[in-house]
Amino acid sequence: MQKNAENRLTALITGASSGLGESIAKNLAARGADLILVSENLAELERVKNDISVRYPRTVTVLKMDLFNRDSADRIHDFCDREKLAVDILVNCAGIFLNIEREMRSIGCIENVVNLHVLSLTKLCFLFGRSMIDRSLGYILNISSIAAEFPDPASLTYGPTKRYILSFSEALHCEWKQHNIKVACLTPGGIRTNFFNANNVFLPSIIRHMLLSPDACAEIGLNAMFNGKARVTPGITGKLQSLFLKMISRPSTYPIIKRTYFSMKNRSH
Repeated sequence: MQKNAENRLTALITGASSGLGESIAKNLAARGADLILVSENLAELERVKNDISVRYPRTVTVLKMDLFNRDSADRIHDFCDREKLAVDILVNCAGIFLNIEREMRSIGCIENVVNLHVLSLTKLCFLFGRSMIDRSLGYILNISSIAAEFPDPASLTYGPTKRYILSFSEALHCEWKQHNIKVACLTPGGIRTNFFNANNVFLPSIIRHMLLSPDACAEIGLNAMFNGKARVTPGITGKLQSLFLKMISRPSTYPIIKRTYFSMKNRSH
């Protein structure tokens, strides 16, 4: 993974203050990378930095940044330029889920999720990808979801924006392979993090009992990226969730799935 014996690779991870992003950061540190950790939560970034620093002799830089903002990608890239930090590995892990009730009430929230999942991610790939192409070396891991594969009655923006991430990543994988840039897309099912509680997401019990650990998900995703795979859905449970949800949730069954989902959600309260 090293450029050479003296010069380690540097990884930039968004959403690195918790959950999967934190696990990816720690995994990359264990593999020998220096880190740039990005999130809007500075206190949690410092906690992750301290956890890594006591375990690994790595350079860890933290950057507080709200990726909802349209200019956040430019500001991250400008920061790295000023600090003379060359990014060899880019991991776009920051994500948010909007419930359909919230989507219908707030256009601002919809703008936030599109800025985060589409605009910021795309700009980060191009801004840092150009330098990777110049160096003929680079790795990009974009985090999508199995929700990209089926209509979800719980949210009208999460699955479609995650579908964009998958499609965009596949295009980059094909186009930038000639430049020695390895682009992979991770499409996990449910992961055992605080994501669902923090975003007020109801999980049916059949899914809640099939959650994958973030450390296992991080390991599988990073291995896929370094091995040059275009896409990976981690774990048997993730693959089963993907297959099951694609089978039962489709346009023709959407009304039934919606009634069933909200009935289970209401009974859980």
